[in-house]
Amino acid sequence: MKKWDRRDVLLGGSAVAVAGACGFSISMLARRSEAKGLLRPPGALEEKAFLASCIKCGQCIQVCPYHALNLLDLTSGIDMGTPMIDPRRRGCYLCDLFPCVLCCPSGALDSRVQSIDQVRMGTAYVNKPDRCWARDGRAVPEDWIETLIGHGNATELEKGLNVRLRRQMGTSCRLCVEVCPVPERDGAIRLVDGKPEIGSKCVGCGACVEVCPDNLIEVRVRQSYEDVYAKDKS
Repeated sequence: MKKWDRRDVLLGGSAVAVAGACGFSISMLARRSEAKGLLRPPGALEEKAFLASCIKCGQCIQVCPYHALNLLDLTSGIDMGTPMIDPRRRGCYLCDLFPCVLCCPSGALDSRVQSIDQVRMGTAYVNKPDRCWARDGRAVPEDWIETLIGHGNATELEKGLNVRLRRQMGTSCRLCVEVCPVPERDGAIRLVDGKPEIGSKCVGCGACVEVCPDNLIEVRVRQSYEDVYAKDKS
């Protein structure tokens, strides 16, 4: 039997303390990160597991064909170097095969997520739906389309999106419905009496947030449809 000396005891105690501190730190960091409401890429694990798994390699950023992902900088503190989506700048369009998920070497993006119906990023919420342009038949102005197109025109998928956006120029606004990557039959978003209505198939990709000309839509990050709309239906 090994005879323990003072050095073994001290080292063992230190290891336990470090392990405990690391566990506490991850939990604490996850809570702070969740409080920021960061929209993570498709397939992201729950925040605590995501922070523990992401190695901040940036590969997901490089393969995103819509340039929707950004690495957070030094000003983001504990989240520095992790990927997120700012849907006001560019939403996620849930492209085929999910290249961000496929390239993730650490498992921070769950490789089992292979179809849109498996994505759980959050749920869209419409603030002040009575202000929706579609209700009054307001036309989409050219300068707004040019702003959206300016978000990206480098890849074939971005160019295809821009063609679709140009078709909406001068027409009664229904941009949120037109760009939603969830199949229309699944009912992620639709116009009802000229107002946008979010359906239970919404996955929180933020595409509708990006294109809304009056900033009426937001994503409730990591919240399910039931979480967001339970009160409205009670």
